Amino acid sequence: MARSNMKILYMFLALAVFAVGTGIGGLIALNMPTADLFSVESYSTTSRGLNFQSVQAADSDDDAPLTARVQAPGEDGPVERNSPADWIKESQIEMRPDGVFIHLNNPQWAILADTNSMDPVFDSGSHLIQAFPTAPSDIRVGDIISYDSPLGFSIVHRVTEIGNDDEGWYAITKGDNNPTPDPWKIRFDWVTRVTVMIVY
Repeated sequence: MARSNMKILYMFLALAVFAVGTGIGGLIALNMPTADLFSVESYSTTSRGLNFQSVQAADSDDDAPLTARVQAPGEDGPVERNSPADWIKESQIEMRPDGVFIHLNNPQWAILADTNSMDPVFDSGSHLIQAFPTAPSDIRVGDIISYDSPLGFSIVHRVTEIGNDDEGWYAITKGDNNPTPDPWKIRFDWVTRVTVMIVY
């Protein structure tokens, strides 16, 4: 009997904590400005590619559709990181009922070794579509390049730094899953291709 009473007491205690938490959360939400905090970006597909528009969250309206809300990052939240350049423009993407067509001059298909150096971005089962850079200015920090290494084989890693020294332009690369950068400066004539698409 005492055990049964303890279970009931624990249940009421849990409900009381939940109710207090919900009440405090509601009070905080009422005092937050909504106009600027909930500006979100939405993407929708059309027959010619991607449309981009800014969406403002509506005030509480029962008929309004639900939309995502952007949360400001906390101290340990997401930070801006270097990402690949925009190699494929919207005008190069054609969405049709029989497939997606990417208009790209002389595309190349990369075959990957199972090294795990770029996990989780891609692995040996992924398909990379690549393009040829024509000048060092085509390559940006954040791009994933293929280059001929001094070891005699091709490496596909991300550019983490670009600079110039006595020998000219160079890039430093690193596998996203590797603890350290590659141990050499990559010169432009080592670079064979730049990844413009990953197909999973």
